[in-house]
Amino acid sequence: MERAIVSGLDQIAEEKIRKAMEAGEFDRLAGKGKPLKLDENPYEAEGCGSAFRLLKNNGFTLPWIEEGMEIERKRLLAHRLLRSAHRGTAGEELDTAYELFARRIELLNREILQYNLRVPAMVFQRGTLDLDKERAAALGENPDARSAESQLQD
Repeated sequence: MERAIVSGLDQIAEEKIRKAMEAGEFDRLAGKGKPLKLDENPYEAEGCGSAFRLLKNNGFTLPWIEEGMEIERKRLLAHRLLRSAHRGTAGEELDTAYELFARRIELLNREILQYNLRVPAMVFQRGTLDLDKERAAALGENPDARSAESQLQD
């Protein structure tokens, strides 16, 4: 019964819209032919829109977003440092570079856990970094192929 009422209301609305279009009532609307302004954020707290626009228009963002971007910058820096060390060193120096990389990833994982406590919703949380996958990504290796190779050797 409720579905029939909604369906009936939909039909009435569609008929009214169709008649208005035929009469040209939508032709005189302000902004016709211009792109819609979709700047409103449906997730922002009521009354905070002007503050968020002020931040955005002046090159700032929310602290937790900046923190997430900083985590990503540090991750990419760790990759670059490991790649650089991998090209020019061997033996104990390379082992030291791997250890430093592992420490950096461990510290980043701690930062990620703290970051996850600050984000406003779970959808914004980041997963912790897997050392082997990060090392493989930094060195341009395929981590899936490496794990398959190690399984074949066992």
